[in-house]
Amino acid sequence: MVLEDAKLMSNISSIISSIVAESSINVADDGIRIKAFDATRISMIDFFMKKEAFQKYEVKETTVVGLSLETLNTILKTAKSNESLKMTLDDATKRFVVEFQGKNQLRKFALSLIDIPDEGNIPDSIHIDFDTNFEVKATFIQQVLKDAEMVSDYLKIKAREDGIFFGAESDTKEMDTFIEPKSEEMETAAFQVTGESEAMYSLDFLSNFLKGIRSSDYVKISFNQEQPIRLIYEIEDKGHLIYFVAPRIEESEEID
Repeated sequence: MVLEDAKLMSNISSIISSIVAESSINVADDGIRIKAFDATRISMIDFFMKKEAFQKYEVKETTVVGLSLETLNTILKTAKSNESLKMTLDDATKRFVVEFQGKNQLRKFALSLIDIPDEGNIPDSIHIDFDTNFEVKATFIQQVLKDAEMVSDYLKIKAREDGIFFGAESDTKEMDTFIEPKSEEMETAAFQVTGESEAMYSLDFLSNFLKGIRSSDYVKISFNQEQPIRLIYEIEDKGHLIYFVAPRIEESEEID
């Protein structure tokens, strides 16, 4: 698999590895996939990059590759803007080979494969009819999280037909942000709110996903009253990152 822009995969791996330390990577004829819960099972990541995103994509048969994503991310973070990325599974040595090709330069790493326990119950997809759907610039939601982190460990989100409220509070501090559908930070045509919804989510889990997204890009956000929030990051025309986070509810903090 050859990707022209090594930095693109570096950015993706930084997001995924902050959520899942190790995982199986499904390499199929249509592209590569990672679908996994985090260790606490409060969140789930769903990554797909289609084969058309690659300059070269040769897969003889569907293969599952178990890797330490933290180790892979450490390597990919060394990617330079003028380097391409080549990833190969060496059947003879049972290693995953990562190569950076620059001008008159080649850097190569080999990672041992690891056995990933079968989680068994990861759904192929999560179907939720969301009452609230909107799309905002990453730079906006990143600032919201930074503001909220100065106050609390949780972010409150409330949707109304006139806009979205974000808030956080503690015994001594409080923070509020409101955005209208016609804001320049919002994709107005994508704003859909049916009734009012309110929920609370862990800032740590939201920040792990959103901090790696380029500030100029947009993030699609959907949620319901006290149900999981869904964040979608479209990776140009190459694939997507979908992230679910369970709400803060006293009875349960796991995705059902």
